[in-house]
Amino acid sequence: MSSRNPLESFSKIRVWRAQELLDFAFSKATSKTASLPSILPNLEKVKRKEIKRLSNSVEVLIEKLRLIVKSVPNLDALPDFYRKLSHLLVDNDELRVALGRINGILPVIRRWEKEYRRKIGQQINAKQCAVARVSFFGRCSSVVRKQAQTLKFLEECRLKLQQVPTVNLITPSVVIAGYPNTGKSTLVGKLSSARPLISEYPFTTKQIFLGTYKDQFDATYFQVIDTPGILDRPMIKRNSIEKQAILALNTIATIVLFIIDPTYASGYELSSQIALLREIEATFAKGLDIPIKIIINKVDFATDAEIDTVLSALEMTRDEVITISAKEGTNVDEVIAYLLKYFKETNYQR
Repeated sequence: MSSRNPLESFSKIRVWRAQELLDFAFSKATSKTASLPSILPNLEKVKRKEIKRLSNSVEVLIEKLRLIVKSVPNLDALPDFYRKLSHLLVDNDELRVALGRINGILPVIRRWEKEYRRKIGQQINAKQCAVARVSFFGRCSSVVRKQAQTLKFLEECRLKLQQVPTVNLITPSVVIAGYPNTGKSTLVGKLSSARPLISEYPFTTKQIFLGTYKDQFDATYFQVIDTPGILDRPMIKRNSIEKQAILALNTIATIVLFIIDPTYASGYELSSQIALLREIEATFAKGLDIPIKIIINKVDFATDAEIDTVLSALEMTRDEVITISAKEGTNVDEVIAYLLKYFKETNYQR
């Protein structure tokens, strides 16, 4: 899997509104042209100046239109995570059609350029030369403005793609799962470095929170991903887009931490939390061989009986889970130690 960050490509996408393109082109046309030999007849000087103005505008317009087409990366050629996520955000088929429409303007403008260069050369006075050049500008304006909605769509695509989260594809990724209010976001903050690098990104209709664990030398060891609205409810309650988003996540997940609240303070019964755990196990653990570690949170006010109830329901011992208080930071160092040991034992290199 390539370590190259696709966001570098997304950041280079260039799109302009129809009027902006025309303004660029026509302002170039009005710029001063090179001086002509004084021995040329006045009409010939006029013709050459008008043709030069026409050519200048064409070159600018063609350059900008080509840049739009070339700046958009091929989504199908992206690494799995970015390919699946970008397809959720942008309809790739519509994107291809839009780029095809813009690309289709180029030969039309070139054909008109040749046609109007000849027309200007055939005129018998300066006024007719100017009229021919203005007529060319009018046709260019018309064909570009007809693509105003296409350009608007491409700008929307650009904005969506530039909001894709920066995920390092060669750094271990710890995905946080569990019902809302179980302490997931708090744990993301605690697992991140002393200077938390937590960012919020649009993720389909939800959000993704990305934190980074760094050592004292500022070296990145792993990234922590929380996806509220994605891995915090039963599959039956997820729409098709959210289900596809999970497919994007499982291409980068190295390990999943499933957070359980034994106190019911989250508002979700233990049976519901375990049912969600089994679904996530089926999604990540089976077939993909992505391990899931159980984290029992809120031990700062959970009773021993409540914790034992969780262990009994899971058919696990205390040695098989990690009990923490994300809020207080209790035993969070054990989670970090567990993760670092796991990455070392499995030879997962940064």
